[in-house]
Amino acid sequence: MQRPRFAIYTRISRDRVGAGLGVERQQQDCQALIAQLGGHIVGSYSDNDISAYSGKHRPGYEALLQAIKDGLVDAVAVWHQDRLLRRTIDLENYIAVCQPLEVATHTVKAGRLDLTTPAGRAVAKTLAAWASYEVETSTDRVKAAKLQAAKAGKSSGGNRAYGWLQNGVDQHPDEAPVVCEIVKRFISGDSWNSIALDLNKRRIPTAKGKMWTAINVSNVAQLPRHYGVRSHNGQEYKAAWAPLLSQDTRDELLLVIKRGQTIHGRRTHARKHLLTGFVFCGICGNKMNIINAQQRDGSYSPAFSCRKKDHRGQEVGCGKVKRKKDPVEDLLIDCIMYRLDTPDLARMIANQGTDTAELKARMRDYDTQSLRLQEILSLYSTNEMTFDEYKTAKVAATARLEALGRELEQKSPRNSMGLIPADQSVREAWDYGDLHWRRQLVDVLVEKVLIYPKRPGDGKARYKQWIFNPERIEIAWKN
Repeated sequence: MQRPRFAIYTRISRDRVGAGLGVERQQQDCQALIAQLGGHIVGSYSDNDISAYSGKHRPGYEALLQAIKDGLVDAVAVWHQDRLLRRTIDLENYIAVCQPLEVATHTVKAGRLDLTTPAGRAVAKTLAAWASYEVETSTDRVKAAKLQAAKAGKSSGGNRAYGWLQNGVDQHPDEAPVVCEIVKRFISGDSWNSIALDLNKRRIPTAKGKMWTAINVSNVAQLPRHYGVRSHNGQEYKAAWAPLLSQDTRDELLLVIKRGQTIHGRRTHARKHLLTGFVFCGICGNKMNIINAQQRDGSYSPAFSCRKKDHRGQEVGCGKVKRKKDPVEDLLIDCIMYRLDTPDLARMIANQGTDTAELKARMRDYDTQSLRLQEILSLYSTNEMTFDEYKTAKVAATARLEALGRELEQKSPRNSMGLIPADQSVREAWDYGDLHWRRQLVDVLVEKVLIYPKRPGDGKARYKQWIFNPERIEIAWKN
């Protein structure tokens, strides 16, 4: 008589050690059971650290079903039915696969599951129902315990948060100061990316010993636990541990983040060029745009240009001034480096701060104006406003919103000089800093840059490697 062909299936929901010891014990017990039943093993299938109740894909279980469908298996051995199935819907599918082929299921702890008779299937379904009940009640108990712990302000455990020891209560002596530095620097005007680059340069690792990214830095700065807050399912509770930073600091951080999102959307770096928004036409005063201008050799390079008409066809400038971008930026950088050596610079930088109350007021005005713009669109879409009325109202509301946006941008934190590391010169910090940091330093020092038209003889003037006359550029410095 041919010995029955057995397939072993093992599974464990959580393997916190990651060594697979739970499934190994199940495997050994199933092997002993198959020996008692006089069978031989033709395959072993396992799902380690995967729940049978969540409905997630189980590769081992799916492979077992396929082996049964292919006629490779006469019987299945499992440690207990709940290792194989925990949901009645999965049991129905399992019965549909096994019953036509008369594949038996044997368990180490509960004996044979007879799926060929109505009574046997009823028993199996009852066991599956009780397994589901057990999971649901256990889940409810865990949820209730976690909620109770959150309300009491206790630590949630899990992975260690950067800035804190494993107990979640005591501050890490080396990492806690870094958290404070990150938050302070971002509020002062530094970007997530430049902070990440600086931490990596200083060989300061994350909590997992890896390199920093902008996302890592942002997540660490906004972690509620730093501010004495225990979060759970979207709700916040007062933490039992001493805060690393004050709630006022958190409010200021979130305000700066919201301001950036209001002005630039979700992108951190809204500008692509150093002097966008700073350069004006020396003839008509129109703000100059950057275009791709064709050179004599047929190539294209960025250039500042005074547009005569905007995208609506309305006249906005004279259209008579155009200058290659790179030499203008090169000249300005040299002038900034020179100006940073002047004795009155420290006084000027010290006066560049952010009035949080005023910034909040501007944010409220901006949000209110945004709602008004949406209301105008709603009135037009419901025929409560004619197209002419809608067009007039939209132009006025949009102009006001843009004006508020410019005011918000002017209220940005500008303490860029305070972000220069102690071991770096200003030139080194400039070379290492990102575009966001450089633009803020320009904003601290420069009111505007005026570009005047070329004059006869300018083609012979040279500045460094450029055919360029610096006398046609005027820099208006801030006092």
